[in-house]
Amino acid sequence: MSDINQKKLEGFVKQTGGMVAAGFNCAISVLGDRLGLFKGLWDHGPCTSEQLAQALSLHERWVREWLYHQTCIGQVDFSDEAAMFSLSPEAHAVLVDQSHPAFLMGGYDSALAVFPAVEKLEQSFRSGIGMSYDDHGPNCACGIERMGAFTNQYQLVPELLPLVPGMTERLTAGGVVADVGCGGAISTIAMAQAFPNSQFIGYDTSENALDRARANVAEARLTNIRLVNPFEEAMPSADTFDLVTTFDVIHDTPYPDALIADIHACLKQDGYWLCEDIRGFESFQENLRNHPIAGLLYGFSVMVCMNSGMSTADGAGLGTLGFTHDLAKEMTAAAGFTGFLQLPFENTMNNYYLLSK
Repeated sequence: MSDINQKKLEGFVKQTGGMVAAGFNCAISVLGDRLGLFKGLWDHGPCTSEQLAQALSLHERWVREWLYHQTCIGQVDFSDEAAMFSLSPEAHAVLVDQSHPAFLMGGYDSALAVFPAVEKLEQSFRSGIGMSYDDHGPNCACGIERMGAFTNQYQLVPELLPLVPGMTERLTAGGVVADVGCGGAISTIAMAQAFPNSQFIGYDTSENALDRARANVAEARLTNIRLVNPFEEAMPSADTFDLVTTFDVIHDTPYPDALIADIHACLKQDGYWLCEDIRGFESFQENLRNHPIAGLLYGFSVMVCMNSGMSTADGAGLGTLGFTHDLAKEMTAAAGFTGFLQLPFENTMNNYYLLSK
């Protein structure tokens, strides 16, 4: 047996304990979100567990233990002098405010939703066959929708679409758009609201996502959106769309080459494909050395993204960080795209490519 470095052992135990604590925190933070505890703490300001429980009609003993945990984990603040708990503006931005670009509660939703997949994944490691998004249940679709909501809801129309030559004018006059892998249709709705003269089709293979999309479209009371499962109605093979959008979709699909070819086929000759995908480096070694959240993204890949990309026997399994800039350029050229431009849009998580025939 190799000699153990006691200092390294203590450090590894501390690191592992932190990882276990983070796992518990995923579940406990989701509880705080669903019960309105984070929002209540912000709305009511510094308060005791009794005051917070009374305001939310919850049992004080449970609220108190939740507050103890959240304070120890660093998400809730505590004043020794006043003996009161509070939520900082930074915590509010990340955990409560869905209109803030730092909002990440959807990440907790997604993490919690995939925990039950561990037993199925044991077999996946033996068979090679992963899980589709629907195999994870509706909560995973909800979490992913919340994770990408800020860009789709607040930046897509005013900041991204103006980077596509002539597209704002074309859609104002009336165009046809395909939002491929639309999820809960947050992006589809944002575009449909901004351009009422245009028609939008949201495609998704996940029925859980489409259920979310149908509810969201109904709530928005829009009549210029149609939602389609491409397994039931394939994308058109002739020149149809002025614009195709994909937001973090290509790396998830088992057949990215086929999807890229389908997008090329359905675009009009003067149409554009706006492609958002995860920003990463060209190799694992570069991600290991330089990517600040590589561990998070590779973890998400095993549980969700590569998992989806391997959900068929011959799935490509690109993985969360797998659709790199160079591969995107290579695969789109192979499908017949002649124009490839990385857009000058600042986003810490994603790259944005503009493709044309």
